[in-house]
Amino acid sequence: MSGIYCAIYLLTIGSYTSSHFLPGYQIVYATFTALPIYFTAGAKREEFFQYIGSYLVGVVWAMIYLFIMDRLATTGIPAWANIALVVAVICIVECAIHFCLPASLPFNKVPAHFGAISNSFWCSNMSIAILGGAGATSVDGFYNFTAFPILAITLCTGTLLGLICNEGLNFIDAETGKWKLPGKK
Repeated sequence: MSGIYCAIYLLTIGSYTSSHFLPGYQIVYATFTALPIYFTAGAKREEFFQYIGSYLVGVVWAMIYLFIMDRLATTGIPAWANIALVVAVICIVECAIHFCLPASLPFNKVPAHFGAISNSFWCSNMSIAILGGAGATSVDGFYNFTAFPILAITLCTGTLLGLICNEGLNFIDAETGKWKLPGKK
């Protein structure tokens, strides 16, 4: 299933983005962050949209982290101190907010936030390397958000792949391992 997903992704998003943005074939790997986070939590159908919302919120949190790091870098603070300080403070704020909000909100899956944040960090660095510079709003060269919309789509489609794989278990008899129609024994 993952191979079919990758082929479809690369023929659609990868082909479209290769001449417009950071190529999708560079970002497809984010799928394999979203997929195990969703699987590890049980890949529950009823939580699917909470994971989608959480990945999107995670990308926004990453933009906040990178924006603040970029602005703080202009003060001359060493990079190691900048990153450590911003991550420590924003992480505490993020966790305090999301662990205190009601669990019924559509973006309450904190592990998905951090999966999106880590992917956003490398996506920003990769964008700077491939596209040859930071984003237009970056004052110290700390970020490039050009590929973030594609990254967000990729994280969401990775979760969709997890849902499809999990729903596919309905077609396999758990005792015999043979194919079956859902609902039949």
